[in-house]
Amino acid sequence: MIKMNKDSSVPLYQQLIEVIQSQISSGELKPGDRIPTEAELSKLYDISRITVRKAVELLEEEEVLIKKQGIGTFVIAKKLKRDSTRFMGFTEHCRLEGSVAGAQLIVADLIDASVSYAEQLKLEEGEKIIRIIRLRTADNEPVMVEENYFPARFAYLLSEDLTKSLYKILANLDIYAASGQNRISICYADKEEAKYLGVPEGEALLLWKGLCLDNKGNPLHIYKNKVNTKRYEIMMYSN
Repeated sequence: MIKMNKDSSVPLYQQLIEVIQSQISSGELKPGDRIPTEAELSKLYDISRITVRKAVELLEEEEVLIKKQGIGTFVIAKKLKRDSTRFMGFTEHCRLEGSVAGAQLIVADLIDASVSYAEQLKLEEGEKIIRIIRLRTADNEPVMVEENYFPARFAYLLSEDLTKSLYKILANLDIYAASGQNRISICYADKEEAKYLGVPEGEALLLWKGLCLDNKGNPLHIYKNKVNTKRYEIMMYSN
């Protein structure tokens, strides 16, 4: 049992925050777990309920905990934070965040390019393109429904293991994703998206789409990601 150091210069509420965060990091407390009540924490660590309440409220503000009226306070699944100024694949981003990326294949096929998609990919109207739709997860938690559209010259992707990183598959052939032209807006989960993401139908999602260019400045693929905002956050910076 960790005891609060009442002689420390670190405030007791901050010590309790560090204890709870440590329990989450170690896996002692997992996403969805209910933490002890204010009264239980007060007795457990021999600190006042006012101190406990401050610690819990600060962890709620940081979206580490969530209070559900009449039920208790629960650990929130870790939210990935994405720097919008850096271009990288989802797998690499998860690795940097200390999470394990996963992918569940939903669709992989050839379709006719729309006028817009043909123009973006510098193809003739009606040419075939590769469509790959996957559910992306972080630490087995659903994060986004990811759609990618590649020119037909990448048809070999359809014979690859598409539960792995697409960018790693491409890198094996010296093809690298170098930059992206992002557009961010809001959309709403349809029935299928809601099922995959574990959210109510009609839930607001982050729509993150654009065109990815390779290291030679050529169009590589179009992407359209429908993101569960409870799991993913895009950071915007200004000078």
